[in-house]
Amino acid sequence: MPETEPLFTKLAGNYDRLNSICSLGIDASWRKRLAAEIGQCQRVLDVATGTAEVCIEVARKWPDAKITGIDPSSHMIRIAEEKTRKLGLEGRIDLVEGSAENLPFEDGLFDAVTIAFGIRNTVDPLLSLREMARVLRPSGSIGVLEFAVPSNSLFSPIYMFYMRNVIPLLGSIFGCRPEYRYLAESIPSFPQRTEFAELMRDAGFEPPRWFELTLGIVVLYSGVKAS
Repeated sequence: MPETEPLFTKLAGNYDRLNSICSLGIDASWRKRLAAEIGQCQRVLDVATGTAEVCIEVARKWPDAKITGIDPSSHMIRIAEEKTRKLGLEGRIDLVEGSAENLPFEDGLFDAVTIAFGIRNTVDPLLSLREMARVLRPSGSIGVLEFAVPSNSLFSPIYMFYMRNVIPLLGSIFGCRPEYRYLAESIPSFPQRTEFAELMRDAGFEPPRWFELTLGIVVLYSGVKAS
């Protein structure tokens, strides 16, 4: 994968609005499912946190959780900090600038780790997963949300047409057509379902599972760190 930090820096100001428009508002339900999947935890790390939407959802779902969000884009982090302050969550959510491939945390620090629509955009997905496993305690849980090509042969071409043509058009309204074209075109080339589950297993997660959401346009992967 190419270095995508400049891409997300450009998208930062309109990122939440565009995500909601492009997903027809369904993205909120995906984050709720992710927060529920990791279970009740004390320490949670959200990788490629963007504007901290997952951090906020985890904080709402699990009132006792302390959440750390990390993202390589300083612009995203600034927006996330402003959002958490407005919601009164700055005491429960810490935000750090850094990359998924080199997490600046000690081994076994977290009970759970999440990443939503970010693993596809890391420079090295397997290394990123291994870093997530490193900072998890034994039997700690992981939840990964990622876009996928629907397995339904009738729906798949319709969805991919929407991603390749409509999504970039919507992005062009905010001056982000090339960025959203890249994001759409990167979906079919990324390992999906069984292939991604094998990456999780190689990184030290057992047993990797996946659940299709919204007709298979999104897949929720989960597992625990092998003891």
